Amino acid sequence: MEFDLIERYFTPLSLGLPEGDLSIGDDGALITIPPEHQLVVVTDTLVSGVHFPHETRAYDIAWKALAVNLSDLAAMGASPIGFSLGLSLPKTCAESEQWMADFSQGFHDLVASTGMKIPLVGGDTTRSDILTLTVSAKGVVRKGRAVLRSGAEAGDIVAVTGVLGEGALGLALALDTLSTELKTGLSEQDQRHALNYLNRPIPQLAMGQCLYPLANSAIDISDGLLQDLGHILERSSMSTGKPLGARVELNDLPLSSGVRKLVAQEALWQMPLSGGDEYQLCLTVKPENWSALQALAAEHDVVLSRIGEITGYAGIELTLCGEGDAVPDFAGFQHF
Repeated sequence: MEFDLIERYFTPLSLGLPEGDLSIGDDGALITIPPEHQLVVVTDTLVSGVHFPHETRAYDIAWKALAVNLSDLAAMGASPIGFSLGLSLPKTCAESEQWMADFSQGFHDLVASTGMKIPLVGGDTTRSDILTLTVSAKGVVRKGRAVLRSGAEAGDIVAVTGVLGEGALGLALALDTLSTELKTGLSEQDQRHALNYLNRPIPQLAMGQCLYPLANSAIDISDGLLQDLGHILERSSMSTGKPLGARVELNDLPLSSGVRKLVAQEALWQMPLSGGDEYQLCLTVKPENWSALQALAAEHDVVLSRIGEITGYAGIELTLCGEGDAVPDFAGFQHF
């Protein structure tokens, strides 16, 4: 049964490697790395009931599993060249032709939406009581041109792509954890947009290609803005040997219509600050490079918002209309 599943649903996803390279069908994949490039490998594991509700559609599970990996590649300025899939399937999923077809289609449609060739190059399938999938995406970047978390400097502008909080709103809607009062204040369009944002994030691959040499550091926002910006500060402080922090102005955070309503109604700043499931980019850039990066973002129809600056002292200060200590220090998503 395993090999039938591979042949029917996964082999069609493996097309697109250059002649001489090899995807699925042997003991391992063969991938040629272009001269003067480095291989970038990223991996994410998603578990049903932990990273997505049990009732999530197969199509959306596959889309998101690959998208979160591509978002990591984007943050490092890498170009994707393929991905592998480790899949542990309950019997009910494996025996459902519709479930398997939808799952495969989710991968296909995300790859098609990027306009890039990102073939499935290998993996493994096994039976399990809990649906679990591990995707590892592979990318390449020219030597010395990867954008790391460790390059931020005092005085840098802090910026983000897209909007913040929409993934957290989508999850709250999916789990039905919003109060009736808050939910009724959202339009049907607000709710549909948030759920789609949660289930089918769009990795900022095109913007990732623009980061070098303009951005000093970058990270994809998966566990919440504060937590992931904190990772930049931690790694950059270790790199420079000097304390670094950030000042973030709440009024400058880019919010969707739905999240803006909740912030206005109940001051739910935890959604854009620590909600996670964003898969946007948070980056730092020297002020003299800001205009050039804005222009590149506009060329790719990417909304790029300045939300603060890197400071020369530890900690993240949140301000509202310039006044500090506006809200508590919300923690981001914790895996344990």
